[in-house]
Amino acid sequence: MKILVAGWDSGGGVEAVQTVVRRAVQRGHQVRVLGTEGLRDRFESAGAGFRVYRYAPDSDCRRPETDLLKEWEARTPLGVFARVRDRLMFGPARAFCRDVAEELRRDPADVVVVDTLIPSALSAAEAAGVPSVLLMHGPYMLPHDGAPPFGTGWPPARGALGRLRDRAAESVVMGAFRTGMPALNQARAELGLAPLHGLLDLAAAADRILVCSSPNYDFGAGAVPANVRYVGPQLDDTAGGPGDDPWAGPDDRPLVLVSLSSTVMRQEDLLQRTAGALGRLPVRALVTTGPAVDPAVIRAAPNVTVQRWARHADVLPHCSAVVTHGGHGTVMKALGAGVPLVVVPLGRDQPDNAARVVQAGAGLRVRKNASAGTLREAIGRVLDDGRYRAAAGRMAAQLARERDEGLVVDELERVAARPPAGVSGGGVAHSASTQPVTRRRAPTGAGPAR
Repeated sequence: MKILVAGWDSGGGVEAVQTVVRRAVQRGHQVRVLGTEGLRDRFESAGAGFRVYRYAPDSDCRRPETDLLKEWEARTPLGVFARVRDRLMFGPARAFCRDVAEELRRDPADVVVVDTLIPSALSAAEAAGVPSVLLMHGPYMLPHDGAPPFGTGWPPARGALGRLRDRAAESVVMGAFRTGMPALNQARAELGLAPLHGLLDLAAAADRILVCSSPNYDFGAGAVPANVRYVGPQLDDTAGGPGDDPWAGPDDRPLVLVSLSSTVMRQEDLLQRTAGALGRLPVRALVTTGPAVDPAVIRAAPNVTVQRWARHADVLPHCSAVVTHGGHGTVMKALGAGVPLVVVPLGRDQPDNAARVVQAGAGLRVRKNASAGTLREAIGRVLDDGRYRAAAGRMAAQLARERDEGLVVDELERVAARPPAGVSGGGVAHSASTQPVTRRRAPTGAGPAR
């Protein structure tokens, strides 16, 4: 099978895509990735071929000057949505479609896999008659029963007022994305495709949406559309050798890991407040700053080690708690190890992950501007109250029962073995597979957005 991946530098989400690529390569499939130059080493190390986008925008979210979105400049959550919509998801739709379409003409594929942050690229696969997969790094983010709207960080609705709350917020969120559809529909028109009304129409055209999370962690997993499959967290974090494990020593103080975003989210002050909080607790702590923050700028007490990076698989087996911004990968690694969390969301999907951790009873949520004293109190509660660790342990057992590393590649193979469900209006013939292709065109206005 020949797989084309349209990737994006999404920070922690890259690990999920990289893991899927590695597993497909290990199964014997030929994988090539389109992406920004900063992703080359990661995907080539996974065994994939790599080509840099010719037309799509570049971004390196490890430094503020090269970050395409610059989310910290937005003053409201809707302002963040607008930046993501206009600078990434829909604004450059024509460029992403052109890159994917030209790559399919150069070297046809049996299936196209698209990062969830660049869904417009699905249209290029649709026009070429190639089956497509939208890969979500974390929980299912589109509206469905039983789940609050994306980005709100709310728990599931209770009663009529809660459902009314969700419908109102959903209307605002989806309306914000709907205003990006003209740019997408212009790209679709150039591909000979019918226009779409909203983001849900675009998702419905994908043959599969693969959700890289657990249905037992997510909200409303039983109410997702028919083309959605949960394939479990896609994490390739394996422990190193004995010499890589300095945390296995005789010190019996609780170990607390601090792991915030690997991208620029203006997290320096939160790192400093957290280090200050840990310095006044009877613990040993490891604060990892990631590539976006210089460890030298964080002042720390003797019981707090500050370094840029640590392999989570080496540290988590010894941890009593994790303090995190709520990135899905870090949350899943902690829960998979049975470690409770203090979640301090900075933005994006992080409030939603915090809500799921709290709902599971596996940790606490704290505001991003919380004082060092508030952080110290929350960390102390998670360490002292065994109910948090017990809940994290239950989630770890559930994740272990669900674990099936081959499931995501099984789904890609099933998609490639059938004609695409999406619409085709001409363009590139699907010639890499021996499977017949049925070309169809969607009626204008099919599937109105909610």
